[in-house]
Amino acid sequence: MSKLLLFTVLDRELLDGGAELFELPDLPNLTDRSGDQVIIADTQPSLKQGYIALGILGDVKIGGLGVGSIYVSDIRLFPSPLPFDEQPANSRGIEDLTEERFNRIIADALGEEGLDEKTGASSFSVSAYQFAEQLGRQQNMRCSFADEKTYNGVASVIRPLHLGGKLHVSNFLFLDPEPGALFERFAWTVGPQFEIIVDTHTTSPDVTDTVNRTGMLALSDSIDAWPDREALAWHREQFFARLSRAQRS
Repeated sequence: MSKLLLFTVLDRELLDGGAELFELPDLPNLTDRSGDQVIIADTQPSLKQGYIALGILGDVKIGGLGVGSIYVSDIRLFPSPLPFDEQPANSRGIEDLTEERFNRIIADALGEEGLDEKTGASSFSVSAYQFAEQLGRQQNMRCSFADEKTYNGVASVIRPLHLGGKLHVSNFLFLDPEPGALFERFAWTVGPQFEIIVDTHTTSPDVTDTVNRTGMLALSDSIDAWPDREALAWHREQFFARLSRAQRS
């Protein structure tokens, strides 16, 4: 499956862990790509030019004359900009990448350092990519929400670091991009016995129909690889708090 690369001219610093709205000309049809990973590249002529971050594609809006905007969330900055391997044809735009080139850019941007599975890592951008690789192996490439094989799985954080979460593989779930984005928006959560709890008002039938037929989170055979129960309990509290607010409004 192809991956996405976003070219933009940045006039500001991006926030690690934040989100941004990017205006672009000639946007292609990306309605079925929500939740996909996207590499962000800065074409502003400077020493910082190059591939700078990894994010998750969100809403896409097309305006007049093909000009539109895309929302990118969960932005994870690379340790430093990676020079372009191919000079961009345009300063702004979005294009498809082969999975091989996408993975090569990520690997080059993060360097060759290994990831310590027990102590975590110093960069969230490392965890966002390499935790997904690790979880995919542990899960036999099966999405924990649907218990179906996926080759586009992402590591979705359970409790964000800035809200007290740990930079450790146990604080992530291996999910398809769409249920992953919904999980991080508290549209579904996980119960005390790993049961999946879905808010059907904020989750489309296309997604709810893919819930694991057992109604439970699909887990690795190794108990040591299971997600952090305390992080899941925190996530569950946020889910019900959001649900309570929605019901009062």
